[in-house]
Amino acid sequence: MASVKSSNSRQKSPNWLRYVQVGLGAISIILSIVILAFPGIAVYTIILILSIALLIIGIERIATGIAPLPSRSSRIANIGLGALAIAVALAVISFPVFTAGLLVTLAAISLLFVGIARIIQGVRNKDTPRWSRGFMVGVGVLSIAVSLLVIAHPISFGVRLLGFMISIALLINGIQMIALGISGRMRYKES
Repeated sequence: MASVKSSNSRQKSPNWLRYVQVGLGAISIILSIVILAFPGIAVYTIILILSIALLIIGIERIATGIAPLPSRSSRIANIGLGALAIAVALAVISFPVFTAGLLVTLAAISLLFVGIARIIQGVRNKDTPRWSRGFMVGVGVLSIAVSLLVIAHPISFGVRLLGFMISIALLINGIQMIALGISGRMRYKES
């Protein structure tokens, strides 16, 4: 019996892929710097994209409602929901600052509840080591403090905080893409 022998050989990523990774990483880092300088741009761009998507969904629902379907009630529901989606999309596009403030405030309220839950968990969970409980209470207090700051100043503080978080995420992703492109990330090829 002849034995079948397979060997793995290492192979670098193709050069074109490496150039794309470095290029996209550089673009990501540049966007990170722009967002860090102008945090409102990121939030308003996200709001604009989401409102356009909502507008498209609304138009699609109305088209589905107009199309001949077996059930009359689903036609009315589709047209009604489509009209509602279009109305909300137009309101969001028309009032982006209000929408940003509302979304950031809702996120802050969620963070407030998370902070309260952490404090309760840290105080009540006697089986957890004392240092861990103290850490939970500290994180809870910090979460509540940040949420109250955002609720008090949703546009000035909340939008900046959100923009900062988006900027950091883009920066980390950009650095990772450049590192992958430069290193050529080794791949295994069966031979």
